[in-house]
Amino acid sequence: MVHDLREFIRGVEELGELKRVEDADWNLEIGSLSEVVGATPNPPMLLFDSVKDYPKGYRIVTTVLGTVRRFALAMGFPEMGDERAMVEYWRRRLKEGLKPIPPVEVDSGPITENVQRGNEIDILKFPSPKWHVLDGGRYIGTGDAVITRDPDEGWIDVGTFRVQVHDKNTATIWMSPGKDADIIRRKYWAKGEACPAVVVPGLHPLLFFVAGMRLGWGVSEYDYAGGMLGQPLEVIKGMATGLPFPARAEIALEGEIVPPEVETREEGPFGEWTGYYASSIKPVAAFKIKTVYHRNDPVLLGCTPLMNYRASYGGSLRRAALLWNELEAIVPGVKGVWLLEEAKGTYMLVISIKQMYPGHAKQVAMAASSGLTGAYHGRYIIVVDDDIDPFNTAEVLWAMATRCDPETQIDIVRGCWSTPLDPIIPPEKRKQGDFSASRGLILACKPYHWIKEFPPSFKLSLEEQKRVKEKWAWLFK
Repeated sequence: MVHDLREFIRGVEELGELKRVEDADWNLEIGSLSEVVGATPNPPMLLFDSVKDYPKGYRIVTTVLGTVRRFALAMGFPEMGDERAMVEYWRRRLKEGLKPIPPVEVDSGPITENVQRGNEIDILKFPSPKWHVLDGGRYIGTGDAVITRDPDEGWIDVGTFRVQVHDKNTATIWMSPGKDADIIRRKYWAKGEACPAVVVPGLHPLLFFVAGMRLGWGVSEYDYAGGMLGQPLEVIKGMATGLPFPARAEIALEGEIVPPEVETREEGPFGEWTGYYASSIKPVAAFKIKTVYHRNDPVLLGCTPLMNYRASYGGSLRRAALLWNELEAIVPGVKGVWLLEEAKGTYMLVISIKQMYPGHAKQVAMAASSGLTGAYHGRYIIVVDDDIDPFNTAEVLWAMATRCDPETQIDIVRGCWSTPLDPIIPPEKRKQGDFSASRGLILACKPYHWIKEFPPSFKLSLEEQKRVKEKWAWLFK
């Protein structure tokens, strides 16, 4: 079990999956290198040091959770080698349930090695990259956690949002409407108050991963992360806000998000996970920083969306396990679930089933499109037979090409739940605040009513493939 980002970096190096990079430019080069390297099979994690214009020791780490082995290390899971094994492990963990463990407050920790207040504050001393060519500026927060407290109920929310640097003590935090932290800050603004917040752009990868989950209103990500770790997170109470933030974090920026009528800054655009600059330049409430904490030789956790890097990889592993469990509870015959990373994860769900009756494949597709996990911001749901491995994109495409008649086996469902980041939503719908989109249900299965007459395939079964790989393991190393 690793306890912070530094222990994780050491663990990745022991796995042989770390590459150190010296003298890269914060202006586009770090983003470009991360994208090109991240597109390779089993991409290494990159640790940038001696960044241009910055002293040695002020580091940035990218392509963090890009392999099953690194994801398992970050989560404290046993080592495993492929997506199917990881998804099946997640399924078991989810079925067993997770006992939340609240954080414990401590007086000090490595994060307090350096503390600046007032005129000492200068967040420009951290090598925040400009990640993409058309980005509106430099972003210190991509692989981060933003900590807020509900003013009415008192619970702590930990979410992930992009954070743009504007000057020595001012940033902006872009929040998608309706997220928990957005609701929380609006509660403060309705009272004419600023919203206390702490931005943590260098932290344990597990907490960053949990901060990106949808856990439900009133559920603190700190408690969930503690449950996954099997021990409470150690937190320190901020001097300016009283908010708890991780004692072993690398960097923490403490301050307040002022009401928009007090001060805004122009934010964006930013290259989002969809592969597009999906949000335009807009005025966003200023985040005024009152205290900066950081460890000696701090490490910035970069998890910016990149075109060909699997930035959503960890989320896909968990969502596939969640969806598999959901479907298994209501329909029979589900044999596998995966989200195609080549299509940005959530856009294409693949479900393999053993067909058992007429209409079975469509029932599964409709259940997936309306369930808790699969309803949000999807595009296609693809159902394949159980001889197709949903984790193998080539096999999925083969099934779509040879088993799906577009006239009879594709359906369109309109008015589905989407997001402002969805690039296909037209301008007229955006102006109306209508962020819904259609969903394609693709039944790439052998037609059930003549399934026994469908031409047989010479493809090896999954069991046969497994036997070959086990007997001749040395050929696959």
